[in-house]
Amino acid sequence: MADDATKVHALYEEFVTGFLHPLFVGGTAQLTRPLSASVTEHFSLAQPVDPNVEQDIRIWMHRLASEVAAVDHVPFPDAGAVQVAMALHNLTILTDPMLDRTFSRGARRPILEWTAAIIAQIPAPQTRGEALARHAVLQRALEAEREDTVVKNWAYTYRFFGRPPPANVTAMPRLRFVREEKTRKRMVQLWSEDEPGLTLDTQLRALLARSPVTELLRADLVPTLQFGQATLACLSDATLRNGIVQAIVKDGTGHIAQPFGHALRVLHALGPPPEFLYVALVFLAELQLLEVLDARTGHTPKDEPAVGDEELFAAVLPALLRHEGPLEHLLELQDVDRASVQARAVERAKQAGEDAVQFAASILDRAQPVASVLQPPSTFAHHNA
Repeated sequence: MADDATKVHALYEEFVTGFLHPLFVGGTAQLTRPLSASVTEHFSLAQPVDPNVEQDIRIWMHRLASEVAAVDHVPFPDAGAVQVAMALHNLTILTDPMLDRTFSRGARRPILEWTAAIIAQIPAPQTRGEALARHAVLQRALEAEREDTVVKNWAYTYRFFGRPPPANVTAMPRLRFVREEKTRKRMVQLWSEDEPGLTLDTQLRALLARSPVTELLRADLVPTLQFGQATLACLSDATLRNGIVQAIVKDGTGHIAQPFGHALRVLHALGPPPEFLYVALVFLAELQLLEVLDARTGHTPKDEPAVGDEELFAAVLPALLRHEGPLEHLLELQDVDRASVQARAVERAKQAGEDAVQFAASILDRAQPVASVLQPPSTFAHHNA
């Protein structure tokens, strides 16, 4: 048993120092052996031998978290964040073309199963710090790139995916007419380039659902986005919600109109408690209000005769101005700002159509304030998945 524990911790050291640490501080992240769900408990509690490694990760996690919302403490090690990193590690292994060889293909299925098991174990975040910790891990991974190298000489062409060419391949470059070509691809692109039977894109979406902050900020990766319990819990934290709203508006709302409109439609169809609708509507209303007040960008939904997802998103603002209810406080603005909002609402109403505005108004009629933060009522059965 002692030998097994020693081996597991050695694997943890390779993972945290070779993969997770460079992911945050920069450099080349090294992959270890594929990680199974059986080591998640050890990995979630262990600490690296070098205290500087843990300190560096803490500093970077807090820096990235603070870009979204104010937070005093970002926990590390944190079970959810570590499990997210473990799943990302395995998904990265699965992009390696070396596994597509005759005697290696059999390894893909168990790695996929281990990854799915790890993702299934990740609980919903219970605090702002936990939500931001796993977002910090995912954000860095979504920004990461794989460098591929093609080496050609007078006789052969070699391809190295995500690994540097060995010295003997590039030796004597003038004599052997060696040429190197390097290309980079974002990991998110590699995960999205799904090979038959791999379903890496499905695994990535499942992983994003375990990090509500990332899912909302990268709604472009989740066209079938849903406002599940974990997402609504995060949005009920005003500080966290405001940070998410500001980050989205900074990049523009055009790319999120469809997934957010879809999420509101699905939430309404599920017949949730009124406080859940309230949280979702406050979020969508604040998005559109801040967009007007910041005057950063506009959005034109698709021209469709039916009430589509983008029309529903656009209809929230004009419906809000017509509505008398618990969301009225959002419109307590200075005269000049209210005039700008009213002008945008008129524009949105034309774009969305009267049917969409009436539909949005009917959802507003059902919304009621929520008092809880990061703990919506447990009676709502729809979870992020």
